[in-house]
Amino acid sequence: MRKITFLFVWIVLLSGASTYAQPTTNAPVPTNAQTDVISIYSDSFTNVATDYDPNWGQMGHGQVNPTYDPGTGNLLLAYPNFNYQGTNITTQNASGMEYLHIDIWTNNATSVKVSPINNGTGVSEILVDVPLVQNGWSSVNLPKSAFTGMTWDSVFQIKFDGQGGVVPSTIYLDNVYFWKTATPAGSDASLSALEVGGSALPGFVSSVTSYTYELVVGTTTAPQITSATTTDAGATVTSITQASGVPGTASVLVTSQNGSVTKTYTINFVATFPNQSPTPGTPNNQVLSIYSDTGGFTNVWTPDYNFGTYSGKPDLDPSAGVNEAIKMNFAVAGYGEGTNAVTDISAYQWVHFDYFADSNSNQIRFILIDNEGVVQEYNYELATTGGNAQLVQGSWQSVNVQLSFFEGLGFNKANFFQFKLGTISDLVSDIVYFDNIYFSVNEPFLKTDSFDKVSFSAYPNPTRNEWNINANQNITSVTLFDVSGKQIKSVQPNDLTVSIDASELSNGIYFANILTDNGSKTVKLIKN
Repeated sequence: MRKITFLFVWIVLLSGASTYAQPTTNAPVPTNAQTDVISIYSDSFTNVATDYDPNWGQMGHGQVNPTYDPGTGNLLLAYPNFNYQGTNITTQNASGMEYLHIDIWTNNATSVKVSPINNGTGVSEILVDVPLVQNGWSSVNLPKSAFTGMTWDSVFQIKFDGQGGVVPSTIYLDNVYFWKTATPAGSDASLSALEVGGSALPGFVSSVTSYTYELVVGTTTAPQITSATTTDAGATVTSITQASGVPGTASVLVTSQNGSVTKTYTINFVATFPNQSPTPGTPNNQVLSIYSDTGGFTNVWTPDYNFGTYSGKPDLDPSAGVNEAIKMNFAVAGYGEGTNAVTDISAYQWVHFDYFADSNSNQIRFILIDNEGVVQEYNYELATTGGNAQLVQGSWQSVNVQLSFFEGLGFNKANFFQFKLGTISDLVSDIVYFDNIYFSVNEPFLKTDSFDKVSFSAYPNPTRNEWNINANQNITSVTLFDVSGKQIKSVQPNDLTVSIDASELSNGIYFANILTDNGSKTVKLIKN
């Protein structure tokens, strides 16, 4: 009887402890105006979050609760089993914000850090300590200056990290938002809306005054500013100056109601956005598609996860269906996808991808990864100098690589595991777009493109001393491989003709990857 009583009391105590370990009150209600805030999580504002529990391999994945009710009806964001946790948001230009506000409650976490994650300019992330109060709310305003080197000009995620303390722990969050100091009455010279060509300026934020507007490569006429609306009805749009061409700059000058403040909004028009990517012509029954939405491919490799970061998947031709491409900012990170089990691609002999590199990009790597008990990467590198092939800036380039090249490096086609888009470092390249990544049984080709009109001739073939290669379009590079996929030599003629010295090569079969201004093709060459 005494043992039963003791057990009953112990159960009651445990129950009381469990209840005590959760908040029963809310954090203070924010007093900021919505116009001064970019909110990630709060009942007081409109939130920009799109996913409160993306899979980053964290311990608490699948357990995040964005609707935890402490009994007040004012909901909280709960992180049980917490070691680190991220949130995806609609990309925000928060460069005009001054602080990151967080309300946090815990009874067992001893260290929590936070960082917005930025894929624009400056440092991508800096973890900053969040002061904690045990069994109570801690209301924290972290100044932008604490995140050394960050610009917050393209925030697309936010991360909380507890790995410096007790792990796992449980934390509760509320009122997570960026904010800036309110503007005094009568001195507001900001715009609430700005339209270009009759549509809202993409990414417009009232607190940000400078914008880059990307236009399709080759555009020479700039769109017109068609509307500018002031936040304060008493403020005045003093003048609008249109851009005279591309590249060019347009501006809007705004004067506050009391005349004491002026603000100029500028839009820099640049022709850097790629045109529609090439359309694959390779037959569907010969393809295992990794990434493509225009080839009509039905045999699709489906990844189980991704790693790294891409900057978006813009539709390059929204007027004609969907033609998305992967936009990479290699100054921030690379990106890859993989499966939980290996895939046998032994039936395929080629891999194809299209890329569009900006003028600041000088090197990229297309990487195949296998898993034979050890995960191993194998690189095909394009570079303005060196590499396996010439990298071309400012236009879509179609690349075909024989899988024997990767096999020559050690890649096992029976154990394909992941692919990755990368560079040798974050200093060599910036913006590069990728599309139409797929494996093919036979050499891939385009459906309708100027590259279809490219013609080649290689003579004499077979040869004893040299091959002469002619094309009806400018040849930017020729890279010679042996049958194992090993690169033998590479030349960059930038001409309609090129000679390849074969006098010192062993007799046998070779493959020349010929890159022109409109794509690439591989031809078989024979040395006698």
